[in-house]
Amino acid sequence: DVGTPLVGHPLVKKITFTGSDATGRTINELAAKTFKRVSLELGGKSPNIVFADARIEDAVNGAVSGIFAATGQTCIAGSRLLLQESIHDLFVEKLMRRMERTRVGDPLDKNTDLGAVISKAQLGRIASLVDAGANEGCTLYQSSCRLPGKGFWFPPTFFTGVSQTHRIAREEIFGPVLAVLTFRTPEEAVEKANNTSYGLSAGVWTDKGARILWIADK
Repeated sequence: DVGTPLVGHPLVKKITFTGSDATGRTINELAAKTFKRVSLELGGKSPNIVFADARIEDAVNGAVSGIFAATGQTCIAGSRLLLQESIHDLFVEKLMRRMERTRVGDPLDKNTDLGAVISKAQLGRIASLVDAGANEGCTLYQSSCRLPGKGFWFPPTFFTGVSQTHRIAREEIFGPVLAVLTFRTPEEAVEKANNTSYGLSAGVWTDKGARILWIADK
């Protein structure tokens, strides 16, 4: 009701939009008719890449804050976690313990780590994609936290055994759901990190500065 008239109005010279790729495509098409300038930020499936020489506790905290901050409802949410194979089991164990300590509740409470989902429709989409991950054979881990009775709540969640073909590894979930993949070599990590239709951000966890620069450049 509001967006279409704004995008089409002749007095509006520039449009910036953050949201879904489908809506962004529509805005771009409408803006082209009046030659408006457009800036679009259209989602992400951002990876955190963790090497065996990384400081594990720091990387776990980074992975948790990357996906559960703002309940995963940010375009730069770290929704894919790429672990070097040799640290996978240890990292997942620590991730489970850290996730269990995540406090769910009122986002205005300074002690809260995870708030509610924006709408009933979005909650349904998150649940649908989590069901898809389980049905495709991934291993599901969810926090045992008690969810508030009022509002749209989804527990902190992550999957292991994820491959690049799974929907939870390819589609933006926009919720507190993390997909865990593995890699052996830096080259494989780069290939998997870049295997997405999205962009925006990424993280690299390693003790080697040269490796950080090499991967960032790729």
